[in-house]
Amino acid sequence: MKKPLPVKIVEALGWTYVALVVLGCVVGICLSGDPSLFIAAFFPLALTLGMVLSLRRGRRVWFIMPNSIVLFLCLIVSVGVLCESMSAGALAFGLVALLLFAGPIVLLNLPVSTRWFKAKAKDGRPDALGCLGVFLLLVLFLGAGLIAPSIFICSTFGLRHAQSQSMAMRGRNLYVLMMQDYQKHESGEDWIGPASFTNSTQYVQALWAKFGEGKVPCPYPDSWCVVVNPPDNDKFPVMVTANIDPRELLRPSNADRPLKLTCPKEWGGSCFKFCEKAGVIVYKGGASQIFRNKYVRPSLIFNDGIPKPGPDTYILTPTGRVDFVERQAAVSL
Repeated sequence: MKKPLPVKIVEALGWTYVALVVLGCVVGICLSGDPSLFIAAFFPLALTLGMVLSLRRGRRVWFIMPNSIVLFLCLIVSVGVLCESMSAGALAFGLVALLLFAGPIVLLNLPVSTRWFKAKAKDGRPDALGCLGVFLLLVLFLGAGLIAPSIFICSTFGLRHAQSQSMAMRGRNLYVLMMQDYQKHESGEDWIGPASFTNSTQYVQALWAKFGEGKVPCPYPDSWCVVVNPPDNDKFPVMVTANIDPRELLRPSNADRPLKLTCPKEWGGSCFKFCEKAGVIVYKGGASQIFRNKYVRPSLIFNDGIPKPGPDTYILTPTGRVDFVERQAAVSL
C-alpha cells in the first residue's frame, strides 16, 4: 500500500525537526567555537531521528508520544508568558506549538493513515500502546504535575526579571535626559527643570518631547516618582518606580518595616506588569537597583544607612508633589 499524504506530511515534519537540531548545533558551534556542543545535541538528534525512523516502520505511537510531551511543555511555557505579558510573540509561539501538538495526532489517526499502519504491521493491526507508550504517558502526566508547574514558575519569574530589567534601563535612560537638561542649565541655556511642573508625568513627558528619540509617545510617562533637589550624594535615589511611596523608602523610623508595592492602577496609572512583585530605584550616581517585594525594606536596600534629604528636597509623583513629613516636623520643632 502506498504511503498516504497525511503520513508523508508528518514524516516531513519529523525530518524538519532533525534539520533544525542539526542547524542549531552547527550555528552554535560556529558562534561559540566549542565543538563539544555536538554532545549536547546528541539526545535531541537521536530522539528526532528515532521518531522519524519509527514512523517509517509503522510505529506511530513512537512518534506521537515524544512529540506530544515536548510540545505540551512548550504550550505550558507559552501560556505562562501570555498570562504575564499578552505579547504577540508568546501568542504566535503558543499557536505554533498547539498546531504541532494536535496536527500529528489528527493526521496519523485518519482512516487512510490507520489502513496504512495496519498494512505495515506484521499482525495486520496498527501498533498498540505497548510498554513504551505507557512509559511515555507516565512521563506526560509527570510533566503535567511536576515539570510543567516548574517551567511555568521559571518562565514567569524570568519574564518579570526581564520586565524589571527593561524598566531599570528606561530609568537610566530617563536620568540621562535629566542630566542633559541640567547641563543646559549649567551652561546658561534654556532648560526644562522639574520645579515648574506639578507632577512627574508632566516633567517626564516634557523631557521626552525635548530630548527623546523621534516623535513616538513616551513609553513610561507615569511610571516614576522624581526627586527634586536631591542632596550631593551618589547613593541618594533620584527616581523610584511609582509602585512605592518614596517617603516611606527614605523614612528612618521605617527602616526595618516591609514596604508595600502598590499597582499604579489603584490611583489611575498604568500597570507595568511586575508592579506588585518588584520595584526599581535610580540613584544620583547613575546606577539603578531592582528590589523584589520580599526585600523591600529600607534597611536592606540602603546597606550604608538611609540617606538624608536636603532642606529643599521634595518629590514629584504622577499624582502631584509630596514633601518629607518627618523633616518638616523636625524643622517646626
